[in-house]
Amino acid sequence: MMTTPLKESLSSLICREPWNWDSLDENQIHFTDETKGQLVCRHELNVWIAAEFDWRALSGTALDTVITVDDQNPSSVIAELEIELTLTRRHIPRLGQADMSQFIINEFLLEASAFEPKVYTLRLESGIFRSDYDEMRVDLGEVELPYTPRYGLRLLFDRSPYPKRDQWKVPEGAPDAMKFWEWKVFCGRKL
Repeated sequence: MMTTPLKESLSSLICREPWNWDSLDENQIHFTDETKGQLVCRHELNVWIAAEFDWRALSGTALDTVITVDDQNPSSVIAELEIELTLTRRHIPRLGQADMSQFIINEFLLEASAFEPKVYTLRLESGIFRSDYDEMRVDLGEVELPYTPRYGLRLLFDRSPYPKRDQWKVPEGAPDAMKFWEWKVFCGRKL
């Protein structure tokens, strides 16, 4: 399919919509504007993190950079960005229909070090991608379902935005089983 290349600011591309680790839209990072965002870590009926975060680009003008997104140039790096991100104890007000203020999440499950500022290098890629979760399932030999979505953008962190193992108060159980701290690839712009 031929389309005209789109030109957008890096800020617009990053902040437009949530970035998903999985195609179920359960685990995601959402840069809601150029200073705030939300990080969600959940699976089925369990929620571990539903926190707001503060962030900033370390280069003052990087977010103003105009990027050309061209689906005729698959799997190409279209931008790199260094950011500082600070996970906060502020709960996301609602997750679907659930009032998150009553949930035992975030600071109840994480050590204080999880809420310290951290620097990340992000790489934004254009192409046609499956979510990291769906890639993992295929790599494990599972049959890909015909309705598995594809995405036009992929955001790669140099290390996971989810807290490391030693930043969980009790990592045994779900954190150890799911290894959230290894999740570094998020997809956006569902095709």
